[in-house]
Amino acid sequence: MSLNRPDKEYAPAPGLAQRWASRYVQGYLRRQPALDSPDPHALKRARRWIIAWAALAGMISGTLIGGAEWFMREFATGHWEAMSLREQLPYWAGYLAVAGTITALEIGFLYWNALRGVANITRLAGLHYGQTDALEPDIQLTVHGVSRAALEYPSPGSLIYGVDPHAYLHGWRLTFRSLLYRLKISLSSFLLRLLLRRLLGRLTLRGFLPVLTGPLYAAWNAWIAARIIQEAYLQARGPALVKHLMKTLADSDEHTRRLLAQGVGELIMRNQHPHPNLVLLLARLLDSLTGKPQALEVDWPIALRDYAQLPAPARQTLLNTLTQAALLSGTYRGSRKKFLAEVFATCQTPLRNEDIKVQQRRLLSGQAP
Repeated sequence: MSLNRPDKEYAPAPGLAQRWASRYVQGYLRRQPALDSPDPHALKRARRWIIAWAALAGMISGTLIGGAEWFMREFATGHWEAMSLREQLPYWAGYLAVAGTITALEIGFLYWNALRGVANITRLAGLHYGQTDALEPDIQLTVHGVSRAALEYPSPGSLIYGVDPHAYLHGWRLTFRSLLYRLKISLSSFLLRLLLRRLLGRLTLRGFLPVLTGPLYAAWNAWIAARIIQEAYLQARGPALVKHLMKTLADSDEHTRRLLAQGVGELIMRNQHPHPNLVLLLARLLDSLTGKPQALEVDWPIALRDYAQLPAPARQTLLNTLTQAALLSGTYRGSRKKFLAEVFATCQTPLRNEDIKVQQRRLLSGQAP
């Protein structure tokens, strides 16, 4: 492990698909010049097009799949309801072959759209990289992160500088989460089809099947694409903002930086995911400490006790930094919101939700949080 190679800490042994995706993103970046700062207008247009293409793919796929079933029931045979299951099997086999082919083509297109989309968003977000030189470890970390986001890979299970991202997931919960991730695409498709069959159970409504499946598939794809794009944008903003955070901590004492490292480690465990921005921030904090420790042992109760004893200036520095760290790792809700609420309460400082939401909007619009 090395504090200078957070990319190796985050992805020590990337799989074949991730390596291919990372090469694709790197190749895209090398063909496009880096921007000095985020381009909000271009980002807005790019988001719209990526989401629109994903929705269009869902519309076409859903309409064709729904239409194939409707055609099979209404025209392939004139007495479908009177047929036994055994007599229906050849028709179902043909339908599944058609549906499987359409789904495979759709998934392939969605992966291409996501990879090209995250590469474009990464560039437009103002990531600083060289087109000819080898990518710096910080940038390589971002490339690994956006590649995993495009592929919708689960959280890496390896330790991050001694911090276990799955520390709060034990036994059956970790197994269930891993199984659920592997089945999420099949389960979501199955549940969607089950819902449609429930809604369209009456014979008089079956003619609406192609009309309804298209918009539902489109909405589903659009939601996934929007989530991937936002994650890629946050990761692309990470290196510059982490660098800015470390500059603001240049005059802080080592004790405060140690407590910040404790907070970032706890946040990784609360998120149950080593967000690349947090990995980078943790590496920079550890590198700023005496002895440059290669691993961190999070002791949250003791850290909270020390938070409460900080003098006012150091306490404000800690709260500002942990707030920005939380926003750099995702939206202000769930575990991140609870984490900040606990930290602010310990420091006896009012948590102004509206102020944090304003910071989040500034960050997502291309400004500093």
